[in-house]
Amino acid sequence: MERVFRINAGLKGVTRILSGTIRTGGFVALGAAIGYAGSVDSLHMKLLETAFLLLGLLLGLHMYFKSPHNLIPYTLVIWTVSPEARRFLDWTFKTYNDTSMIMLTPYCVSLILLIPILKHFKQMDSRVRLILKIIGAALIYGFLLGFLKYGLSSVYELLSLLVPFLVFVYVHISKFDRTVWDRWLRSYAFLAVLVGAYGIYQYLVLPPWDHFWMVHAEMNSVGLPEPQKFRLFSFLNSPGPAGLFLGFALPIMIVQKKWRVLGIVGIMIVGFALLLTLVRVSWICSIIMILGYFARSHLKSKVKLLTLSVFMIVAYVFVLPALPGANEVSSRISTFESLEEDHSFNERLVFARNIVSDVISHPLGRGIGSSGLGVKLTQSSDTLKVFDNGYLNLFYLFGLPLGLGVIFMLIYIFFLLFKISKKEKIYAPISFAAISATLFLLLGSNVLSGLSGYILMLVISFAFSHTIPKRRDT
Repeated sequence: MERVFRINAGLKGVTRILSGTIRTGGFVALGAAIGYAGSVDSLHMKLLETAFLLLGLLLGLHMYFKSPHNLIPYTLVIWTVSPEARRFLDWTFKTYNDTSMIMLTPYCVSLILLIPILKHFKQMDSRVRLILKIIGAALIYGFLLGFLKYGLSSVYELLSLLVPFLVFVYVHISKFDRTVWDRWLRSYAFLAVLVGAYGIYQYLVLPPWDHFWMVHAEMNSVGLPEPQKFRLFSFLNSPGPAGLFLGFALPIMIVQKKWRVLGIVGIMIVGFALLLTLVRVSWICSIIMILGYFARSHLKSKVKLLTLSVFMIVAYVFVLPALPGANEVSSRISTFESLEEDHSFNERLVFARNIVSDVISHPLGRGIGSSGLGVKLTQSSDTLKVFDNGYLNLFYLFGLPLGLGVIFMLIYIFFLLFKISKKEKIYAPISFAAISATLFLLLGSNVLSGLSGYILMLVISFAFSHTIPKRRDT
């Protein structure tokens, strides 16, 4: 026993030394970067970008060692505010940058999750191991196929696809109980209310830094850079990510009172901001998640959900027409009645037909880096920044065999969560709702990557955690 105690004490000492070394080394690196960048006038902007990245990473490491239960909310904050911080910095220096080190910060902070994953890797059950084997094989193959041709673009896109599955495994192997899960979901709801509130302010006023971004980024599809004449994008990069961020949060706030912030007022803020993004797919996503949770929850939860749904419908009918932007929202909703005449819908169909031909001619795939935001880092002409079909994108990246493997993996998760949600009626139903939304959203884009993938996999992971309650909640 005495020997065991010595070993434990030694391990704790090593952990403390490692923590202190990492923090000290980080601050030294930060000081060196500041000294170097500050000595050259043209690098002042890069100095601040580097400082944002390093400070974000150091604070994340400190969070992991001192307050690990707050690491997930912290990463969500970094994911949320980084695009707006970038815009504000560009506006301050009156210089538009197509790429920025600030946008690497969410990925670097999320990689901290690797520390506990590697430490407790053997604790994963067989279901999670199977999922990781499939996605791991696809990512390794796609990266090896794409790296030689696309370089840094492949690295960036690999991080974008890898990080969501890191949070999936992290929640599975961690020992946090459901009170911590509730805190995470409330933190997400709080961020959603903040994103919604700022987005509404942005829509009504259009702050100068957001105006600067719209003009220089040539965001033509967003609308005119004038108040109330564009689609809301709030802190995020564009209306699409903003719509998904709010679209995932709204059903989470609706289905459980304990996951809400500011009660009904918070729901209304998020709901109105979601409408102003004019992202139809996000509206449908919210409905699918609510229906998915409704189908697998308790009868008591169903009654509450129906009551709240009636209230939301009444608010939509009688309150929305009096609010700014109501005409644009109504016009967007009316397009559901005639999708065959909708320009965006028809463009997606044409795009899908062209990509099917490309996939057939390249059955082994093009590799990671051939599509996504990371293509900005390469000058290759055969890349696609916007990919309007997530299922086809899997084939485009990984080829037909591994693309099918990833799709079957998602279907496996869907049926597995359907089974789990028969017994557990609080967290498994929202996980089931999230995988249902994922399967739908892949019709429009690859939501498995970046922030959307991070949120979806976070919610899906609750049903796979070792700490999920065995008893039935009432």
